[in-house]
Amino acid sequence: MTGPAPPPVSADPPSEPPPAGDREEANDRPRAGVPARPGSFEGRARSFRQEQARRRSARRERVGTFLVVVILALGVYTIVTARPYSPSSKNDSPTPGPPIDVNLGTPTGASAVTCSAGGTAYVERIPWMNSTQPVTTGDIEVHVYEIFDGDFIGDRNAVANVTPSNPCAGAPPDSKALWYAALATPNGTILLTYTVNHPWTAVTPGPWNIGIENGSVLVLVTYASLAGRGYGFAVVGYAGGSPIRGTVAL
Repeated sequence: MTGPAPPPVSADPPSEPPPAGDREEANDRPRAGVPARPGSFEGRARSFRQEQARRRSARRERVGTFLVVVILALGVYTIVTARPYSPSSKNDSPTPGPPIDVNLGTPTGASAVTCSAGGTAYVERIPWMNSTQPVTTGDIEVHVYEIFDGDFIGDRNAVANVTPSNPCAGAPPDSKALWYAALATPNGTILLTYTVNHPWTAVTPGPWNIGIENGSVLVLVTYASLAGRGYGFAVVGYAGGSPIRGTVAL
C-alpha cells in the first residue's frame, strides 16, 4: 500500500523578510487618518502646517475685524454729517428778481460839432424817459451794437474829453476809438463820462455812482454819424438781482 504523496515543492525562491531598517521605516509612516507618532518627521511637518494654518486663520480674523470697524465708522460718519433733504437746498443761488425795463426815447439824430482840439465829432442825444425801478450809474453799462447780429462796437481806445457844457472838449473820436458816452441832467449839464476802459467818471469832482433821473439824457459822441446805419444803443446791467435792459435804434 502506497503512502500519501509529499507536498509539491515550489520552484520559486523563498521570500526573505525585509531588513530591520525597512521594517521600522514602513512602521513609522502614518496611514491616512492615523496621527503621526510624536517626534517623527511626519509629526513635526504636520504640526508645522497646523501652526501655519492657525496663524493664517488668526490673521484673517484680525483683518476682517478691522474692516468691519472701518465700515461701521464710515457709516456713522456719513449719518452724522449728512444734511437732511429739503426742496430749497436744490438751488442755493438767489432767484433773479423781475426785469427792470429802461424806456429810452428817440435819439435826436447825429449833429456835427467842432471839437476844442480841432476836428469834427457827431453827437446824438438819447432821452432816458424812465425805468420800472430806480437805477444808478453803478448798476449799468452802455453799449453801441450792430442791430443785425447784436455785436458790440468797442471803444477801448476812446478818451472822453468833456466839460459840463461841451461834449467834445478835446480831440474827437477816430476810427480806432469809435465812440464815448456821457450822462447829462434833464437841463443838459453833463455830469459823467463813460468808456469801456473807464466806466462812469465824474466830469467835475464828485461821485460817479449816482441815481439816474427820469428825463436825463445819454449823450453819444462818435467819429462818424451812426444814425440810420443799422446800429443801436443799449443800456444793460443788474440792480438787486434784477436784470436791467433798454435799447433803441440810432
